[in-house]
Amino acid sequence: MQRTSFENQLTFDADFEAILNAIPQPIIVKDEHFRFLFLNDAACMLIGRARCDLIGHTDYHILPTAEADRYRDMDIGVLSTGEEVSVEEPIAVPGGDVRRLVTRKSRAILTRGSSSEKVIVAIVLDVTECRTAEAALQASVEHHRSLTELHPQVPWTADPSGEVLEIGPRWEKTGYAPKEALGAGWAKAMHPDDLDEVQREWAKSLATGEPLDVEFRLAAAEGGYSWYRSRAATRRAEDGSILRWYGTVEDIDDRRKMFEALKESEARFRAIADDAPVMIWVTGENGADDYHSRLWLETTGQTAEQAAGKGWLNAVHPDDRNAVERVFYQAFDLREPVRMEYRLKRAGGGSAWVIDIGQPRFASDGTFLGFVGIALDITARRNAEQERLLAQKQIHHMARHDAVTGLPNRQFLREEFERLSDQIAPGTRIAILCLDLDGFKAINDAYGRATGDLLLRHVAERLRNFLKQSDMICRLSGDEFVVLRVGINSNAEARLLAQQLIDVIEAPYELAGTHVDLQVVVGLAAASKSDQSLDELIKTADIALERAKTGGGGTIVQYEPKMDADLRARQRMKVSLRHALAKGELEVRYQPLANLRTGQITTFEALARWPHPERGQVSPAEFIAVAEETGLIGPLGEWILRQACTEAVKWPPYVSVAVNLSPLQFRNQRLASTVRNILEDTGLDASRLQLEITESVLLDECDSNLQTLKEIRRLGVIVAIDDFGTGYSSLSYLRTFPFDKIKVDRSFIADLPKSKESLAIVRAVAAIGRSLGIITTVEGVERQDQLDTIKAEGFDEAQGYLFGGPLPASQAMALLKSRSEISAAER
Repeated sequence: MQRTSFENQLTFDADFEAILNAIPQPIIVKDEHFRFLFLNDAACMLIGRARCDLIGHTDYHILPTAEADRYRDMDIGVLSTGEEVSVEEPIAVPGGDVRRLVTRKSRAILTRGSSSEKVIVAIVLDVTECRTAEAALQASVEHHRSLTELHPQVPWTADPSGEVLEIGPRWEKTGYAPKEALGAGWAKAMHPDDLDEVQREWAKSLATGEPLDVEFRLAAAEGGYSWYRSRAATRRAEDGSILRWYGTVEDIDDRRKMFEALKESEARFRAIADDAPVMIWVTGENGADDYHSRLWLETTGQTAEQAAGKGWLNAVHPDDRNAVERVFYQAFDLREPVRMEYRLKRAGGGSAWVIDIGQPRFASDGTFLGFVGIALDITARRNAEQERLLAQKQIHHMARHDAVTGLPNRQFLREEFERLSDQIAPGTRIAILCLDLDGFKAINDAYGRATGDLLLRHVAERLRNFLKQSDMICRLSGDEFVVLRVGINSNAEARLLAQQLIDVIEAPYELAGTHVDLQVVVGLAAASKSDQSLDELIKTADIALERAKTGGGGTIVQYEPKMDADLRARQRMKVSLRHALAKGELEVRYQPLANLRTGQITTFEALARWPHPERGQVSPAEFIAVAEETGLIGPLGEWILRQACTEAVKWPPYVSVAVNLSPLQFRNQRLASTVRNILEDTGLDASRLQLEITESVLLDECDSNLQTLKEIRRLGVIVAIDDFGTGYSSLSYLRTFPFDKIKVDRSFIADLPKSKESLAIVRAVAAIGRSLGIITTVEGVERQDQLDTIKAEGFDEAQGYLFGGPLPASQAMALLKSRSEISAAER
């Protein structure tokens, strides 16, 4: 912007711009076309925009049209008349605060070389504090006036002899005029039963000069009597003689009635508290307990006198006493609610767990009165909670440890590695050793699974006894173990460890009188501390292990970069999958599920497919695993769900769509909200959406995942358990969550109807479904004899290539149409 000057007013150069920027009030200059020519720093801060974003623009660039129109009309008036305009209005400033601002606009002349133009200069003043102070002052004046007019006390004065000289106008409430109360006339309004007492107290004060303080009843203009309190004191001369009495008459009728009601309420409270099923206690303002209900006394064996003050602490279990005392008195000092759990000594012996909740009590004027609280016996609940925590601990342990050997599994190893990775000393290395028991399968086949399991436990015991406490070990699969050691200094040290492990494991075993020999092969990977995940490190050791297996027992192979062609290919797939998802290159296919009683297609299962431009169709088992590794499973799963719901809306209303959820999607706490939003966006009825999960959803972080499942089911969505029968404890999950559908894994169908074992299993699942009212579905039906078998066993639905494979959306729609036409023809 070229430096110019404002004619007759100011010179607009660098120095003057600096001066304007130093002014705390916002200053804005606009040209004849209402564009911003200059804004000082305060104006930019007020608007919340940088100066470079505003120069050359108009109000329409930063304000709603209606508001910009209003400012444009104001600017037009300033330019045309030259008159200064001032407007005050509330303005929302950046940050959300609303300030009252006064904007003063005037016209000036801006000279550019030999030409000049009219400009508008606006100065903004913040009067928020001023207006707030004015409002507060006005409120204070009104408040004082109201207090004066509504004050309930009646002032009065009397001479040294006690004759009333003047009295306030509110005396009229007695039904007598104020002038009638002068002298001793006030006695006419007094209740006859109170008059003698009041006159004695008044005479005593007159004789001694002591202040008067007496309560009595006065007549009420509307009839009856009300309670009042009169207080008076003297004004004395220098010689001590009384010059005048000054007093007030205060209406205390409500207070007296409240006092009487309080006494009645206290009696009623004690009666209720003593019959309550909880222990009730009350303290005074000094913190000492002054009341305990009957249940407290019966539970602890204390008397009311023993529990008073701090005596109640003697009933608290000695191990809890100091903590209870500290928490309670901290809450007392802060005047805050208190909540604590502790044990009480029972009168008959033993202890009781209680939850003690106390609330501070305050008078209407804010005066602290003490605490009131209740103590509830929660012994049974605590016992149940301990049992639940123990069960959760056991489940957590089972989910992270191998059931046969008791060794940690991959999940546990992953968590420990993440926890300890930051503690690895700089300059040292990590050694990952994958151990495979060469010949274990032959031993297991020859001597049976029980002997095989016993052998695995012996191997695990030897590893535990040999390895350092800082080493990490887990059983990955049937005969594969992983050992991780941090802090090694060389590859030679890692190879020495591998050889020592071979020597330890290959020593002969005596198992229930059976002599057994094992051989071991080791895949070794040694790496510096890096950002690689544990799974990637184990993968490199696994690559070396595959090489070691070709060399036979006792072979050690250390990983070399040239071995990781497969690993690099997987990394490329991760990148490729990310691009494919971003570009919409994935597809959704739909495989039909048929009702076995009607033969009608009732559901399509949505299955993701990836037609890779170079590799052709990529197996879902491959790219879904990659998506789970890379964190893409969330957006991929949401995309599949949205595509499936969008397509299902086009189908007949009796046809549903089934979508698989990965266990990793449950890490998203908003999964249920995502499902609800997609249903709302696509317009699909929730009852037509089926979400299929595997049992690992309930095994991993089951409390959180179970809550998410409940939220999804409350939407009206059908929830199915997939691959039923292949997991750790499938039957227990039917009790954990009310599934709507069971999908029997295809592994139980492949050898039907010949296999008696498979037939017994599917028959049992069908019976479970009927007894629990759960829909039963069979996967992998490819032959007519399989279909005949599952029909005979009473299954509800079937899925497999006998009914159709995964189809593009258009073919799925065509299949529905043809099936509908066939059904119509048959009818």
